[in-house]
Amino acid sequence: MNFKNILALFGVMLFGAGLVMAISGATVGTEVEVSRWTGLTAGSVGTEGGNISGVNVTGATLTDRWAAFFGDVTGNIRLTDSAGTNNVYAWTWTAADGGEVCLSEDAAFAFASAVAADGTDIDTAMAWGASADDGVTTYAGDDGSITFNGVTAITTADKVVLDGSSFTDVVVSDGADLAYCTDIDSAGTNYNGAAANYEIMVPTALSGATTYNFFAELN
Repeated sequence: MNFKNILALFGVMLFGAGLVMAISGATVGTEVEVSRWTGLTAGSVGTEGGNISGVNVTGATLTDRWAAFFGDVTGNIRLTDSAGTNNVYAWTWTAADGGEVCLSEDAAFAFASAVAADGTDIDTAMAWGASADDGVTTYAGDDGSITFNGVTAITTADKVVLDGSSFTDVVVSDGADLAYCTDIDSAGTNYNGAAANYEIMVPTALSGATTYNFFAELN
């Protein structure tokens, strides 16, 4: 093999590695906590001895299994060194160009190996029992789709269509851990109708805090 062929082969290997690394870790900005709902005000009915009262009751309980994140996405596409500070060239990117945001408990989630996952996988990963807000009930649709650059499109992941927003989330697996993903939308709206480029609902531990790592791919 001559020197020219060796250089050509090395170039192909680097190009392939670039495809695998298309989705990578993302930095996060200032966290703004939305006040937690405290529940309904107790209703009351007066009664006295000898009375029999039929009273229908409507209740609502704050979930202890799910949390959500939303926000905007900014960034660029660059040809740069390992430090990411010395660019050969940087391309302007806006949310209108599209991409994906994903969250995972695993900081090294292998997106190149991502395949469709389902609600049962969520319940197993979180060690949840059956409930009205378990993984199977929540991530119920089995035709969710997500496409990462350089990776075969995933079209059969379980999905959840979020109430009041424009976003649909899907769950994927790398064989060891789960990630929750949605497409970036430049005209998206979150749960209360405010502008947002992404919104993702994720499962949480029944006690203690759950830490999620953020990933983004900019098309």
